[in-house]
Amino acid sequence: MNVAIITAGGKGKRVSNDFKKQFALIEGKPLLFWTIDKFVASDKINKIVITLPEEEKLEYEQLLIEEYTENEFIIICGGRKRQDSVFKGLQSCPDNTEYVLIHDGVRPFVKTEEIDKIIDLVVSKKAVIPVYDTKNTIKKVSENKVVKTLDRNKLVNVLTPQAFTYSLLFDLHKESKDKGVNLTDDASILEHFGYDVFTIKTSSRNFKITDKFDLEIAKYLIKDFRSK
Repeated sequence: MNVAIITAGGKGKRVSNDFKKQFALIEGKPLLFWTIDKFVASDKINKIVITLPEEEKLEYEQLLIEEYTENEFIIICGGRKRQDSVFKGLQSCPDNTEYVLIHDGVRPFVKTEEIDKIIDLVVSKKAVIPVYDTKNTIKKVSENKVVKTLDRNKLVNVLTPQAFTYSLLFDLHKESKDKGVNLTDDASILEHFGYDVFTIKTSSRNFKITDKFDLEIAKYLIKDFRSK
C-alpha cells in the first residue's frame, strides 16, 4: 500500500493574520484542496493522511467530506512542529503500508505524473526526493560577509513529495524523537543516520507558498494547472 501524508497543520501566518495560508481561497477553493486533488488523481496512491491544525480540524474535516465524496481520508491533528506532524501521520498509516510520500499542503503545483514517477522510483531506491537545478549563484555568508561562493552545479533545490520505504522512515522518525533530533525535512533524517537519498528532477513550479507574494503567483498560475 502507498500512502501520502499531506501536512497542513502549521500556523501559516506569513500570508495573513486572519487565516492560515493552507486555507487561503484560490478560485473559491482552499489552497490545500488544490494540493489534495493531485494525489486523489493518482492511481498509485491508496490512502491519504491529512494533518490539520487542531482548532480547524472539525471545520475542514467536514469540508473535505463534502468536497471529496468518493474518497475517505485519515484526518488527524498536526503536531507542534512539522516533524511532529509527520511522525503522527506515520503512526496513523495502515499496518500494510509499504511506501509513504510526505508532501507540504501548500505546494499545489505538483503534477500527478510526477507523483507517479516518484512512487515508481522509490520501490528500488528506498528514499527519493524531487529536486530542480539551482539557477542563482549561492554564497555562504557569516556576519554579513561572504565566506565562500558555492558551486551551483553541485546544488539543487529540494521539493516534496519525498518518498520512502515506510518502515525505514517510521523507525528513523521514532529514533529522532527519542534522541531529540530536529531537522527541516524527512530526507535530512535519513542523511543524519547515514542512509542514501536519491533524487529525481521535477518542475520548479512546484514551489511552496509561504507569503503573500507567493499566494498572488499561485492565483495567477492555478488556471494553467486546473486540469493537469
